[in-house]
Amino acid sequence: MAALTELVCGDFMRSTMIPEAPGVRVHEVLARTVLESVTGDRSHRHSFAASALRRSGEAMQVKMNAPAVLRRELRRRSWRRDTVAIGVAEDPYDPVEEHYRMMPQVLSVLSESQTPIALYTASTLLLRDLPLLRLIGRAVPVTVSISLATLDPGLSARVDPSASSPRARLDMVARLSEAGLAPHIRIAPLPPLLADGTAQLDELLAALSAAGAARVSVSPLQLGGDDGADFLGWLGNEHPALVRRYRSLYGRRSFVSAEYALGLRARMTPLVEKYDLGSDPESESVNPAEPSVLPPAGTAPSPDLTLF
Repeated sequence: MAALTELVCGDFMRSTMIPEAPGVRVHEVLARTVLESVTGDRSHRHSFAASALRRSGEAMQVKMNAPAVLRRELRRRSWRRDTVAIGVAEDPYDPVEEHYRMMPQVLSVLSESQTPIALYTASTLLLRDLPLLRLIGRAVPVTVSISLATLDPGLSARVDPSASSPRARLDMVARLSEAGLAPHIRIAPLPPLLADGTAQLDELLAALSAAGAARVSVSPLQLGGDDGADFLGWLGNEHPALVRRYRSLYGRRSFVSAEYALGLRARMTPLVEKYDLGSDPESESVNPAEPSVLPPAGTAPSPDLTLF
């Protein structure tokens, strides 16, 4: 377990285990802050992010007083009602949320202060709060982004193990669309050479369009940290012929090469047009931390741009 001092960013209350998240040590804390400014970080589209959860390895911190702290922060005279992103660093509908039910309170507090909301998740637990989101959407702008990289359930479980199944997420897209909250879809984390063929992408975008998605963006798999090492270990066992090609695509970086990005764009662009899933340039509901797939001229790739 990660050292407690590395995890806790507030006053520690207790450490426990809950049935909804087997194997996860939960640290309940009293937070000092919930709202975080990300204005100076180019990897974020929004200026502010909020979260009641924070993960470190197999442990999860829950900010037990998050709604009250957020309410206090939003009452400051300096607050300008900028869009607040939820799910920038941690999926707000992690299984831990099923036990603690922090999100309904956090969403309500944001609505009370007339603060626009941008929500990012890969979990169908969001549907629990769909009636509330519909209600809040009448008062403030609400955008929802769902990540889904492949329709293959086995591959999906490998690249995004905490996410709901692809079928379940497609059904969630349909439910959101029917509720008037047609979501943006982040095709992420997209594993190169395994789910990025033209036929595979065509099948995925066709399914997303049929389900009622509003637009898409794409974000190739990043290979940093323990998750990246685990994926490469799996790749070596299951697809050894691809290991050398991955080394060529990534080099010593955690993100793909510009050459790969150009090829991906060439495959994606006609499909996005075919299914009318292009991004709205004025929209703020694009993943705030997607890796570069087409770096500016004269610069090296960096993890703060998006393909669409």
